[in-house]
Amino acid sequence: MPRKKLKYISKDIRKRWDRNAMERTITAVRDNVMGTLKTSKTYNVPRSTLQRLAKKPEAPRKAAQTLLGRKTVLGEELETELVNYILEMESKFYGLTRKDMRQMAYTLATRNDIDNPFKPPFHLC
Repeated sequence: MPRKKLKYISKDIRKRWDRNAMERTITAVRDNVMGTLKTSKTYNVPRSTLQRLAKKPEAPRKAAQTLLGRKTVLGEELETELVNYILEMESKFYGLTRKDMRQMAYTLATRNDIDNPFKPPFHLC
């Protein structure tokens, strides 16, 4: 019997729920006002996500703040500093290659003693 082909699900459909609705659902589930199935249908949020976030010990507002993607290595402050430097170099018509920018990011991370997943022999990120 031939197998059925699985339909590809695009990754851009993730996290389409409203954060305020998720906060209300987490509160409702934790206070035993409604169960997860009824609450997820009422507020139109995914049930599995609601179950996972309702188990978190944090406040509903913090539990509903989920971020997609990797965490930044440099942090917001150093990353904006690097971006500003790159934009300044661009405004002075100094051409930076992609490799130059990767080397600058690696150097910035090592000088500030930040643990990073970058490979040391190449000195690139």
